[in-house]
Amino acid sequence: KPTDPSYLFTLSNVTDSGFSYSGSSLKTRHSVVSVAYFNMDSQEIDYEVVEDATAISKIGTVVKQISAFACTSRGQARRLGKAVLFAEQNESEIVAFSTSIDSGAVVRPGAIIEIQDPVRAGARRGGRIKSATASIVTVDSETGSDLDLTNNAKLSVILPDGTAQTRVVSGGNAGEEIQVSPSFSAIPNANSVWILENDTIKPQLFRVITVEEQDGINYSITALSYVEGKYAFIEDGETIPTRTTSNLTELKNPPGGLAA
Repeated sequence: KPTDPSYLFTLSNVTDSGFSYSGSSLKTRHSVVSVAYFNMDSQEIDYEVVEDATAISKIGTVVKQISAFACTSRGQARRLGKAVLFAEQNESEIVAFSTSIDSGAVVRPGAIIEIQDPVRAGARRGGRIKSATASIVTVDSETGSDLDLTNNAKLSVILPDGTAQTRVVSGGNAGEEIQVSPSFSAIPNANSVWILENDTIKPQLFRVITVEEQDGINYSITALSYVEGKYAFIEDGETIPTRTTSNLTELKNPPGGLAA
């Protein structure tokens, strides 16, 4: 079901190894799904075939057979086929990282997490909180961060109870201070995590698969990429909203120099 992010991760609350990404091979993906279901009208097993035209153009016709358990609806069988194709084409990336006990003890499998990785995003928009009130957060570094408070900027923090909360940025004061409105429901603790986002760069979304204790101090977490608009796409055919997570694909200005 659609789920809001419940925790935040940046380079400030993971180990020195950072984030490690991997994806599935094209050989394991499919472009056509045939879903078997029980047709109540004919009282026989019937098949609903779902195709992904974009995937067919890339990898050809590769069929996957699925038996839908206890399914008697053609519409439900079709949605299942669309969900499988969508996941294989859009949710096949896995991230792995290690974090400390304060984060690893809170995160559970199935939770949605936000990751602000400056190596992939091209800008640092996350870190630790230096100090905070309910409406003003002082971040750890202004010079080392890209504090762009325009373009529908939002600030997410970890509250004292271990939950994530997001508020709209209403302005910025001197230097490293970010003001939000309305106020957070509780005052964030110093040294807790913050993430800044706007329309130009948003954090990545992942669904946690496993959380494993390593040595009593650190926890190893693996998570699968998550697209929040997939439910409306599968159920109603709505267009998937674009989520920009990096500025590394933007064309940069050429280097300047003295005229000859």
